[in-house]
Amino acid sequence: MSSRGRQERCDLYQIGEASRIGGISQRTLRYYDELGLMEPDVVADNGYRYYSRQTMLKIPVIHYLKMMGFSLDEIASMQRHSDLFEAKELFAKRLTACDEEARLLAERREAILDWADLVDEANVVLRVRPTAVSVRYLAPRDLLCLCSRFTGSFAESIVSLDFASYVSSVDNAITGPVILGFDSVEDAVRAASQGRECDVRLLQKAVRPFAKENSWAMPGGMYLSTYHIGAFEEMGSAYQRLLTFARDNGYKVIDMALERFVTDFWTTNNPELFVAEILLPTETE
Repeated sequence: MSSRGRQERCDLYQIGEASRIGGISQRTLRYYDELGLMEPDVVADNGYRYYSRQTMLKIPVIHYLKMMGFSLDEIASMQRHSDLFEAKELFAKRLTACDEEARLLAERREAILDWADLVDEANVVLRVRPTAVSVRYLAPRDLLCLCSRFTGSFAESIVSLDFASYVSSVDNAITGPVILGFDSVEDAVRAASQGRECDVRLLQKAVRPFAKENSWAMPGGMYLSTYHIGAFEEMGSAYQRLLTFARDNGYKVIDMALERFVTDFWTTNNPELFVAEILLPTETE
């Protein structure tokens, strides 16, 4: 080898040295070579790869673009372009993808927080085991709604396959407690104590905007509230507490009932940990 050839080789680094300096594996360097992303400056007759410092400067650039979410194919394309328009298009495309990822992450976070709040609420109820009736104000709100039929199984209404399919069909996602809405207190009592079939609304908070025709406007106002702990088929006694309280304290129950499930089949299969809040809209007589 000539003295010039030896000098040029001294300015290069074998793949092991390039791996150490660049902080990436030799396997990754070979893969970058296969993609045409970072080719060695010299491949010797014995197959050894040699990299110059200038070539190794591509490593932090690749890392930075990977951090932004670009694929290796996109990075290779970006490095080959003859103008900056393709780079601009790739950045715009990645920004759109980031916005979508941020939206989905925010939805997941909202659902996790709502579920954690329900578990906290259930833990308090299970510890205190309240049997009293309270009067509380609820603000009006629109809930995603599917009109359905209660067939005697709380499990099939709370974890409804039809509702899950419906939510998907309207391109939405749900969070917070499942709420069963009954047109009358009588229907709710018979469903809870006798498993009697009746019409029911499957209701839940949506995380995305939705059309009016897919919603049910929950009326704001005063509600009688009590908790039930245990199997939902035994909620008849909780309804009796509410109706007795209304009669003894001069409250007129508006003929509608809401069952708000705090912990249920979504959280546990142990009925001893089931918690539901029963809500009856009311006004003073």
